[in-house]
Amino acid sequence: MPPFFGLTPDNKDLYLEHIFLLMYYCGFGYRDAYLLPVYQRVWFITRINDEIKKANGQSRGASTNTPDARALQGRGRNMVPSNQRRFT
Repeated sequence: MPPFFGLTPDNKDLYLEHIFLLMYYCGFGYRDAYLLPVYQRVWFITRINDEIKKANGQSRGASTNTPDARALQGRGRNMVPSNQRRFT
C-alpha cells in the first residue's frame, strides 16, 4: 500500500528537476538545493525563468544595433569586416 502522503520513488523527477535547475543556473550545491523548502525552490525557479525571458526579449532589438548604441555597450568596431568594405 502506498504511503498516505509524500512523494514515492517514482516521483524523483519532480524534485530532481528543481534541484538541477538551481544547481545549473544559481550555483547551489546539491545539499543546499535539496534542503530548501519547496516554496523557496519554486520561487527561485520562477525568478530564473523571468530573468531568462527578459534577457531573451532584449537581446536582439533593432535599437541596439546602431553605431552609437554599440559604442556605448563597448561593442564598437574599429574596422569594417572585409566582406563589407566598399572599394570605390
